Amino acid sequence: MNPMHDLRMLNLVRLWHASAWAVLLVVGSGLRPAVADPPRVSAEIASRRNCVVVTPGGPRDGGDFGPLTPGTKTSGIQEALDQAKAMAKDVYLCGGSWTAEKTTPVVYHLQETLHVPWMQNFRLDSGHCVINYDRKTGDAVVFDSQMSCYYRFGLIVSAADGAVVRLRPTSKGPDRFKVITTSEFHFNALVGGGGAWPGGEPYNSKIDQAHTWHGIGLALDGKQASINGNDIQVIEIVGCNRGIELTGNCTNNWIRAPLVHLCQNHLVVGSPTGRGVRANRIEAFMNSEGIANSLGALVYGEANFLTLSVGTIAPKKGLILKKPAKGNLIMAANLAGNITNETSPRDNLLLGAGMLPPSRK
Repeated sequence: MNPMHDLRMLNLVRLWHASAWAVLLVVGSGLRPAVADPPRVSAEIASRRNCVVVTPGGPRDGGDFGPLTPGTKTSGIQEALDQAKAMAKDVYLCGGSWTAEKTTPVVYHLQETLHVPWMQNFRLDSGHCVINYDRKTGDAVVFDSQMSCYYRFGLIVSAADGAVVRLRPTSKGPDRFKVITTSEFHFNALVGGGGAWPGGEPYNSKIDQAHTWHGIGLALDGKQASINGNDIQVIEIVGCNRGIELTGNCTNNWIRAPLVHLCQNHLVVGSPTGRGVRANRIEAFMNSEGIANSLGALVYGEANFLTLSVGTIAPKKGLILKKPAKGNLIMAANLAGNITNETSPRDNLLLGAGMLPPSRK
């Protein structure tokens, strides 16, 4: 037997007994245990975790960065990303549960656009926090080139006219390419400029047709370089002029959007100027909740596989196919009678309840 090992085990047992007695004494007395200041993480442990941490009161509360970072305009998140890139580390954004009227949510404010620099083999994880873009113009979060990366966010909120999240590769970075590829993006919710309530203000559930729905929830902007082979999931997109928009060179991305709602235009795949948006797989449920002349999916792209369903959408606007759309396979459970097809019947294949495949004669 190793005597040093036995000594360490004995000390651990003593520590456990002391802690257990302390808890029993507090509980038995009917008193709530005192909340002590959290212990500071040693430099040795911090270096071992190889992770830059953003905290709600950082750096004063022990985080590497946070809203109290001197000179920050991004609650310390931009500084954390820049340091992680320079030192080859990952990033973790601390969150915290929220109970209305009892606790406050963890909110990180952006006074300027958050730029995620080009990364390779990088991971950003997040607790359930809110990133709030305070300006009225511009994009909230912009991703440059990425390869083999993983991103996990909670809520990102913007009342601006730009995108809540824009994927736009512009820098020659990963493997000397300008590209966003083989990466995973997960967002709990993207809230656009129209807000998350039909009446345009919190807790107002009556639709206000005069309210303005503006901004883009998720923009895949491949006009300068390719966005290819990524897995993207957004649980909720709400309050936008365009919920999801793919433009430029966007190919073979898998996008899952279980709830895209309260948008003027819920899904835009491609543009009239070309067929760069192709071979993407998109699953989406779309519901305008009564917005007049709302549009479900507008498709210009080529060879995309779409699985769609709708709640409330304006008549004949659940799905609109426009030239040069070609070779798209669209499966829908409840879009029969809510489709406008301006392409040739042979150009695209539509399958679903109440819809027959186009004639092959």
